Amino acid sequence: MVQQWPPATCSGVRCYANPSAMFTIHGLWPSNYSNIPLVCAGQPFNRAQIATLVPQLNTYWPDVISGNNQRFWKHEWDSHGTCSDPPFNQLQYFQTTLNIRTNHNYDLLAILNTAGLGPTGTNTRQYGAIEGAIQAATGKKPGLRCNKNAQSKKKQLFEIILCFDKNGVTLIDCTQFAGITCPSQFVWLDRQPLSLVSAVGELKNSLVHQVSILKFLFLCILLSITIMFRKRFYGTRRGGSGGGKQE
Repeated sequence: MVQQWPPATCSGVRCYANPSAMFTIHGLWPSNYSNIPLVCAGQPFNRAQIATLVPQLNTYWPDVISGNNQRFWKHEWDSHGTCSDPPFNQLQYFQTTLNIRTNHNYDLLAILNTAGLGPTGTNTRQYGAIEGAIQAATGKKPGLRCNKNAQSKKKQLFEIILCFDKNGVTLIDCTQFAGITCPSQFVWLDRQPLSLVSAVGELKNSLVHQVSILKFLFLCILLSITIMFRKRFYGTRRGGSGGGKQE
């Protein structure tokens, strides 16, 4: 089961909202150790089947980039969930994933904070220390994945993987999991500095907002001038007509 760190997910990407400092679900990915099978011949995504889970899914399995949660869930089911059927149908797939994420024994942030290894500003973390703390708490080795920070270009903690056997209940070591990408040292940021992409986006939004206000003010002024001239014009005409009649 793959959990992502939103500040790292949003590194160099303009996310729809400020990333939260909590691990969120990326997905439950079946694996045969050598690769991760994708898009199998399972049932198509049906939101009605997981309607009762939506409140929890919105909390623990959001699309941190676009905010389109349902599209994200569909993508994960179509790509990975279909390869879990059997043993899991769609409801069981999402319920099993939520069960793992909400199990306090697998609360990764709490485990690492307790070990004094929580996210920081720019302090370097050791792969062995992070792995060791999680192994001490859960009894099994996790997998760590890193990406590159858009600002510093340093490797940063991006995702943590907990591996389970086929039943989705028994935790196992992740030593052979494909896609473990962290070096021996990396950073783990508590928040993501505003990226260039985000900065440009924010500036664009600000300018668009300001231009909209100026357009509105211009239209108001134009309307006021139009009304004023119309009053003067019709007032002059009425005055002129009245004088003619008096003569």
